[in-house]
Amino acid sequence: MLDGLVGDGGLAEGSVWRVTTLVVAWLLLLAVGAYLITPASLLTVVMADLGVTETTAAALVSMPQVTATVIGIPVGLYLDRIDTRAAVPAAAAVLFVGSLGDWFAASERIVPLLIASRLFAGIGMFVLWVVSINTASSTFPPDRRATATSVIISGYPAGYALGQLGAPRLAGVIDWPGVFPVFGGAALLLSLALYAVVGRFSRSRASTAPISVSGFKRVLRNRNVWMVVAVTILGYSLYMVFNSWMPTYITGRFGVSLAESGAFVALFPAVGVLARPTGGWLSDRLLARRRRPVFATSFVGATVLAVAMFYSTTIAALVAMLVLAGVFIQLQIGLMYQSIQEFVEPSAAGTAVSLASVAGWLGSFLAPVLAGELVATTGTYGVLFALAVGLGVTGALTVWRMAESGGSPSPTH
Repeated sequence: MLDGLVGDGGLAEGSVWRVTTLVVAWLLLLAVGAYLITPASLLTVVMADLGVTETTAAALVSMPQVTATVIGIPVGLYLDRIDTRAAVPAAAAVLFVGSLGDWFAASERIVPLLIASRLFAGIGMFVLWVVSINTASSTFPPDRRATATSVIISGYPAGYALGQLGAPRLAGVIDWPGVFPVFGGAALLLSLALYAVVGRFSRSRASTAPISVSGFKRVLRNRNVWMVVAVTILGYSLYMVFNSWMPTYITGRFGVSLAESGAFVALFPAVGVLARPTGGWLSDRLLARRRRPVFATSFVGATVLAVAMFYSTTIAALVAMLVLAGVFIQLQIGLMYQSIQEFVEPSAAGTAVSLASVAGWLGSFLAPVLAGELVATTGTYGVLFALAVGLGVTGALTVWRMAESGGSPSPTH
């Protein structure tokens, strides 16, 4: 897969720096993902220590996504007009300040301040996400772009795995509020490294002209763009239903410790390190840049596995199914951001990525909160699987109705 990215130049200087950029951007999103998921890996402790309900605790996981949903489109328009390299350390500094606010608010048990600091950190999180994707798009040629994007964003599920696995253990060494600035500080250091390596080679852009008002209106009127937005919301919602609530479900059903359940659930996002690039590679190389078959396989596979997990009676069977579901769900994550760009003009590519990102954050925010409300209302965690099946079926039907973006010679309007 790496050979397919670097191309015929092999170890030529440009290829070396492209691969270095991929690695550093991957590590940066690793730290960001670990920061974001930290409350989910400590959900039982957070509820007990802060005296909050399941719904409030789950909302803490999603607060950064709320910010991303609100600021996403205007920030995307702004990033289309600047050199995004300088935005990397600035965004990471915002994330780090937010993580310090998390530490203080959680230590003092001030829940409104903790919510506010998580909202503030979401500004940095969103910018880092968009900039990383744009870096891939401007560095690699079109026939490798989906693969490169998928490789970079695979750092995010690895960060989720790091958070699920590492946060409970860090909380055993330091007080749990101190976990936030550990990951926030790592993101700041890695942002400086990315700023340095991106400056070592020139990046190409499909268009240097900023998006016009009429161009933005064409994006908003594009039915295919909104179909990708719907797929993205559903895909991320399905992903977060499992990622945010499975540690608590496993602890309650099988009586294992939170650290043990976190270790099991860490496998779910961790497989995205391979699944996300694989989805991009399959689409680029084996499917002639067609995207719909990967989307459809992702939703159908995850739906079947959600049913199987509901009927699993042993922890070994459940974890095996969960890991396989993680593979299927994450095949499409990465393709979302490439597919939506293929439906718009080159000057609107950054805006399109921001739209897909907003859709992803919206799904990531709504799903854990909705799941928490359903659990609180029904009194059973089994409802999580019913929600997952509903999301998967809806996603598959949406893919059936959407157009194919890959390989199109020009945008579809």
